[in-house]
Amino acid sequence: MGIIVVILAIIFVGFILKNQVNKPKVIFFTIAAIVLYMVATGKAHWITGLIVALIPIIKKIFIILRYMPILQKINSYYKGRHGFSNSNKISRKEAAEILDVNENATKEEVILAHKKAMQKHHPDKGGSKYMAAKINAAKDELLS
Repeated sequence: MGIIVVILAIIFVGFILKNQVNKPKVIFFTIAAIVLYMVATGKAHWITGLIVALIPIIKKIFIILRYMPILQKINSYYKGRHGFSNSNKISRKEAAEILDVNENATKEEVILAHKKAMQKHHPDKGGSKYMAAKINAAKDELLS
């Protein structure tokens, strides 16, 4: 029975493609119908049906991810408005906490901790400019 449905679907897709109807929609709905049939008869797992249903959404997800820098700017603006100043003046204790070192750490320890923190929180690697500025300010405070 399942083979007959697949053959009919292939014939239907061929007919539609020959008549120049909206090809991507026809192909998607045909595949969706086949997968839905297979899920309903128990020949495919329901997760397969879910994945096929999410195919049209994937393109929109990439469009949304394009706007992530805007979300990061909003986040940094929010932090600046609620007690987190963008000035680089911080206390020695706060600087030690940011870099996760002792307040009396040596120059080499501070530089190594700064390097590790920047590798983790650098804006080019998904971190925020706000956190990178705080890490740099912490290094400057501990080395002064």
